[in-house]
Amino acid sequence: MTIDEFVAQVERKRAPAPLEELQRFEALIGYVLPDDYRHFLIQCNGGYIGGRYGFQGKNPDAQWVEAGVQEVGGLRDDGSYSLFDRLKTYQGRIPRALIWVHDDPFGNAICLGLEGLHRGKVYFWDRENQPGSTWDGSVESADNVTLIANSFTEYVAGLARLHSD
Repeated sequence: MTIDEFVAQVERKRAPAPLEELQRFEALIGYVLPDDYRHFLIQCNGGYIGGRYGFQGKNPDAQWVEAGVQEVGGLRDDGSYSLFDRLKTYQGRIPRALIWVHDDPFGNAICLGLEGLHRGKVYFWDRENQPGSTWDGSVESADNVTLIANSFTEYVAGLARLHSD
């Protein structure tokens, strides 16, 4: 699936994110978002998939990964779809190098890497398996984070329909 095909599947979309709003979000997080994810936000300002699509397959580390898509973040003001609100929700819970971009039907987060070796990569964050006492806020010490794909484009290419409505 391409990013444009994924956008076509998102329900409850809003008008594309204005460039000024995108720049405001990037200033808030302190990073310019990867180009493929910026393209997605400009095309689709968040919405709802409802678990109809998901990623099932091997990740770059040859591990089997499954991750559904429920609510998709955007530069919006409605809580469950708002990247701004989710920054507050997940602050101190997901590694510093990642941001929430959408969730699965079970409340786990799909995250995008922002810096260093993690930049542009997509990760699954398991909310029920919180990191232990040795967690220092990094991806490397978080035992509840799994790499899904090396880019948002690669992640979206691995999405497939899981069930019909």
